[in-house]
Amino acid sequence: MPKTMRRRTGLFVLAPLAFAACGGGPSPYQGMTAEELFELASVEFEEGDHGNAIKVLDRLLLTQGDWERLPEARLLLGNVYFDREDYLTARTEYDRFLDRYAGHEDSPDAALGVCQSLARLAPTPQRDQGYSEEAITSCRNVVIDFAGLPQSIEAGEVSSAMRLTLAEKEFLNAEFYFRRNIWDSAIKYYEFVMTLYPDSEFAAPSLLGIFRSNQLIGYDDLAEVARERLLNDYPDSESAALARADGLGS
Repeated sequence: MPKTMRRRTGLFVLAPLAFAACGGGPSPYQGMTAEELFELASVEFEEGDHGNAIKVLDRLLLTQGDWERLPEARLLLGNVYFDREDYLTARTEYDRFLDRYAGHEDSPDAALGVCQSLARLAPTPQRDQGYSEEAITSCRNVVIDFAGLPQSIEAGEVSSAMRLTLAEKEFLNAEFYFRRNIWDSAIKYYEFVMTLYPDSEFAAPSLLGIFRSNQLIGYDDLAEVARERLLNDYPDSESAALARADGLGS
């Protein structure tokens, strides 16, 4: 989680000043300095009032374009949307930060925000995985661009989780075809798992699926190749135990 996404404590309360003019007339933020607006937005964020935090930050970004801490306000706006679970808008705000403030010291946080937003948009494995693939690319860029920083490590963890989702997606496709006796198609998807995600938890079950599919087709030589690889590469897996239970040796 980007550092400014960790909510602040001990900020002075500016709400009375901000809302003194509520009920019509001039903007409630009229006359407030950039610093006051930023602190008010931080308080609103701290208290979970996303709507008001966004209004204050929009006012700040619109009227205080020459404020030296404007990048912090842009990053905070992304964090507010992320905390609000509006991940599409959060991703947009983080991208704006990176486009406008390349090289800023908070760039690792904004880049991680893009990575995390895309990951949160990723659907369940049963659905299209466009966001998962985009998240993996984004997170890998964070890993490379900010190597050695905590944001790089966190992005790597997110990327690994997304890769597991994609592996599961391919495995479920394979299982779908296997259950319907469409073994050639099942083998294709099992092989996708083995080729792209050999270190995932779905690798051994995929080899078992390749082994059994080839058996059912009558390709005993290919079945034997898959069985040997399963027993050699994943000897302690449940899938290897199932292969042995089929009476094909150990």
